[in-house]
Amino acid sequence: MNRRTRITLFTPLIACSLALGAAATGWAAAPKAAPVAAPAAAACFVELKAGDATKAIVSGEGFDKAKGKVFLDQTDGAGGGTATVGDDGKFTSGEVAAGKYKAFQNGGATATCLGGQEAQDAINQKLITKERQRGATEGFTDGKTLAQAGNCDAEPKPPANQNLQGLVPDNEGKKQAKEAHDQAYNSAFNAAIKRYCTD
Repeated sequence: MNRRTRITLFTPLIACSLALGAAATGWAAAPKAAPVAAPAAAACFVELKAGDATKAIVSGEGFDKAKGKVFLDQTDGAGGGTATVGDDGKFTSGEVAAGKYKAFQNGGATATCLGGQEAQDAINQKLITKERQRGATEGFTDGKTLAQAGNCDAEPKPPANQNLQGLVPDNEGKKQAKEAHDQAYNSAFNAAIKRYCTD
């Protein structure tokens, strides 16, 4: 191939690759939007009313206030009811007949409500997960603060308070949540000290 043919063939290819490279670099450097937190999945729980095994209260979360009331359908009987959704996506019904329930919104979320030990296990696990996340956040923040203040020999000291909200976990759930919080706190604290105290 002679020199003039090579220049004629390769000049457009080189120009095209340079243009694509610049466009790709601009695309890669473009800032991405911060991720949006996913809404909580719809969930609901049936709690028997203390002192009256024929009545229950249904509570739930992950519903959309804009879609209106939550309808409660008793799946093992003729009971039912409605509940109003709060701004936080949670609801609590009035007294309903004891039984198994499904909660739904027209054009919105649907959830099969948990009851008994299954509900207790779900509540416990939710607290454990929340406390683990809280412990990691607090531990890293405390460790970073101490490290930046020059206190690189600091030891982790998790706070004693627990963030209990909503339905109450049982004693075993609280114990596991405390252990999860403290373990996450200690790990995050030590990671922050290591990161900010490197020589």
